[in-house]
Amino acid sequence: MRPMNDERNERLRQRLRPGTDYHPLQVVPWFRRWPPSTLRNIVFTAILCAVVVAAIALFILGLGHRITWRLLGEVATFTVAIGYAQHFFYRLTIVSARRHPRAAPWLMHPFMLAAVLPVLAIATGYVLAGSLLRGALWLDFSENWRGFVFSVCMTVGIGWLLWEATETARRREIERRERAELEAAVERAERQRATAELKTLRAQVEPHFLYNTLANVVSLIEHDPATAKHMTERLIGYLRNTLATSRRDRVTLGDELAIVGDYLEILRLRMGERLRYAIEADEATRALPFPPLLLQPLVENAIKHGLEPKIGGGTLRVRAQRRGELLDIEVSDTGLGFGADPATAGTGTGLSNVRERLRALHGEGARLVIEQQREGTLVRLLLPWPDAS
Repeated sequence: MRPMNDERNERLRQRLRPGTDYHPLQVVPWFRRWPPSTLRNIVFTAILCAVVVAAIALFILGLGHRITWRLLGEVATFTVAIGYAQHFFYRLTIVSARRHPRAAPWLMHPFMLAAVLPVLAIATGYVLAGSLLRGALWLDFSENWRGFVFSVCMTVGIGWLLWEATETARRREIERRERAELEAAVERAERQRATAELKTLRAQVEPHFLYNTLANVVSLIEHDPATAKHMTERLIGYLRNTLATSRRDRVTLGDELAIVGDYLEILRLRMGERLRYAIEADEATRALPFPPLLLQPLVENAIKHGLEPKIGGGTLRVRAQRRGELLDIEVSDTGLGFGADPATAGTGTGLSNVRERLRALHGEGARLVIEQQREGTLVRLLLPWPDAS
């Protein structure tokens, strides 16, 4: 029983939370455009009274009776008096429930709100309206008991209908808000996971590449010191650029291309004539903001799966350009292609990480497209064209 009570108490707290006062007219979506306030609720009650007066007038006409201005005035007086009496009693009940939490469960009980309060408001409204029309205090309900009973039945019926409609609208609003909060939390979690994966990627890529390069430098020092010196200089550039970008969440495409350039130059020194590469991007494109280490895994895949296992090597081309409202970055190679050599066939983790980072950063606005060409592979990275400012 406790979980049910906890759920009921939570619903009660949601309904009594300041700034969430509901009016029956909010069952109509058009009236939800105005935020809850005392003035709004007073105006909404006036509109609801006008609707009730029109409904009663149509009902009288439907019975075949003639409507006079006097009769319409009496109906309007009783309707407005009863309507604002209910408005006052509901407001008083909500304020009392907020100030006295222990009494809130029975003050906000559906029977209290849809039966007891309406009958009390009708009696009060009848006294007020009768007194106004006669010019003196009027308390004789027997004079028009049929009208009183009719008003009670009509108000209680409308009250229950409005209660159900209002609660349905409230639940939908709460569900919509909770859904939006959940989606925002998921998006934050995705971004945090993407950041964690980026840090893991940095921790894995940099030492692995560093150890292999240093091993090559050591092997070249004695018989080819010039190449060893050049490789060391490019390694220093690579580490300097990587260290600078690792401390920022956003870098420019030029920064990323500089890292890729140093990386490819070091590999060219290691692979010799088996590797040829080109990087194409104008200055405006290089100045665009770009997520760090998003491009390097694509270049590494092209080397590992395409060019390194190929006996004659090949050419790798990185091209960045604008295509409509998209930034189009192509990484193409003339190698064997993914999975062509069983010794280098991987699990696709690198590309999966890139896709997940794209989804976390841009949602459905970015794509990773892989095209197996006649010779080699083309990987296209499509991102929304960013603001270079």
